[in-house]
Parts: sequence; C-alpha cells; structure tokens
Amino acid sequence: MKNSHLPSFSIIIPTFNSEKVLPLCIESILKQDYPQNKYEIILIDNYSRDKTADLAKKYKLKIFYVNGKPSQACRQRNLGAKKAENDYLFFLDHDMELSVNLLKNLASKIITSKETDAFFIPEKIVANNKILQEIRNYERSFYDATPIDAVRVIKKNVFFKTEKYDPLLSSGPADWDMDIQLQKLGVKFGKIDLPVRHHEENLTFSQYLFKKSRYVRGIKIYKNKWSGDKEIYENIIKKQLGVKYRFLTVFLEKNKFKKILNHPLLFFSVFILKLIFGFIYLIKGIEYELNEK
Repeated sequence: MKNSHLPSFSIIIPTFNSEKVLPLCIESILKQDYPQNKYEIILIDNYSRDKTADLAKKYKLKIFYVNGKPSQACRQRNLGAKKAENDYLFFLDHDMELSVNLLKNLASKIITSKETDAFFIPEKIVANNKILQEIRNYERSFYDATPIDAVRVIKKNVFFKTEKYDPLLSSGPADWDMDIQLQKLGVKFGKIDLPVRHHEENLTFSQYLFKKSRYVRGIKIYKNKWSGDKEIYENIIKKQLGVKYRFLTVFLEKNKFKKILNHPLLFFSVFILKLIFGFIYLIKGIEYELNEK
C-alpha cells in the first residue's frame, strides 16, 4: 500500500487520572508499523489530578480539556472528534492497548471494504484474576459485531452527520446509542481481526460488579430515548437488554453453539456470572426507581 493512499486516523483517548495506565496505551500506538504522518493521538482530559498532562508533554501529544464531574467520556469524545484532523476517528479507552499491526490491519479492511464507514474491533480482557479473565474473554467472543458490541472506528464525515455521543448516557448505552444513529444513516459496518487488549488488572471482582451496576440509570435513559421508535426498540433495544437474546440467542446464532460444545464448563461459568449481573441490575433498578419517586 502506497503511503499516499493509506487512510489516516485520529486516535481519541478520554483521560482522567490516567498516569498509571496511559503509557502502555500510547506506546502500543507509537510501535505500530504504520506511517506516523497517517495518525494523530488526541488526549481529552477531564482535568486529571495526577501527571496525565505531563505524559502528554512527554510524548508531544495534543491535549484538550473538558470540565465537570467524571465521567465525561461522551463530551470528551465529542471534543476529540471536533479537534481531529484525519479521515477516521478511532475512539480508544485510556486503559487499552493496540495489538501489533492493528492499524495496518484496519487500513487494509478500509481499503478493501470501500463502502464501510464504521468498524468493530474485538476486545480481550487482561485481569489479575486469570479465571475471571478466561470466563469474560470467552463470553466476549460471542459478542463480537453483535448488537451487544459497539463500533470504535467511524469515518469522520459520517460521525458529524450523527448527533454525536449523548452525554446523558453512561459508556455502555452511549456506544449502543451511537451504533443506532449510524444504522439510521444507513452506514455499513465492518470488523477487523486483531483485538485491543483492555487492561483491568487493578479492577477487583467487586469493583467490576459495581462498575456494571452504574449503567442502570444510563440504560433507563437509553430505553426512554428510543421508546418512540418501534422498529429500533423491537429489533435492537430488546435484543441488547432482553433475557432471551443475552442468555440464549447470542450464544447460538451463526453456529456459535459449537464453541459451547467445546467448552461447556466455561459456558456454565458465563451463565452463572450473567445471573449475578442480572440480580445486581434488578436491585439497582429498584433503588433507582425508589430514588426517582
């Protein structure tokens, strides 16, 4: 591929007190076998109280600021998109690491999939608890490029035809909301082969459960937002949040049931984990309803 014909990327990373995890993320980008004039790294910081800003200076990165109580990820992403100068927006989290040659793989997919303007990227969890890591990665492998997944790379001129990321939504529903906006525009979705690694070594199991429980309020707002669009609500929202799809269909569609036959114990562990999450969502949902009254 000639350099002049390669797609260019603006890698947008929202940060907040990211000093410990950010270097691995940045280094994984700088080590890519991809021309440096074909990508830029943009940090959008929520006024960190650690040395995140110093890291931006060390690596000579662009850094801009968004105020307000964390999390401001949606506003940070939207500002990053506004400041971006390249063809494609790559929304990356501060605790994520790119696989070797990911940008090259992504560029190849863009060039060979001419009408594809948004891309899913597989995600691999890295955790201290290796058993939990194996269970979650096994579960995650069923979700790639499904309604439960979310795109990370969007062509810039297409992104600005949307209403951008909704600041009222927490990270999970915000990603799904963006996917729906893109679908309504008729955008074609693609996926690449290489994953990003999501580093959660500092996240205990209880912290992970708490993190998931915070999505309850965002999910309620998300459901209300799209409740007036019957087609979207029936075909997408109910899948994303429904018991049948999450506990059964997503594991069986497209011959994925073969993976269950190969690893029945892992699947049983996933099922137990999902029951725990379901119980937490139920309790948090009741708490939210009571607090609203």
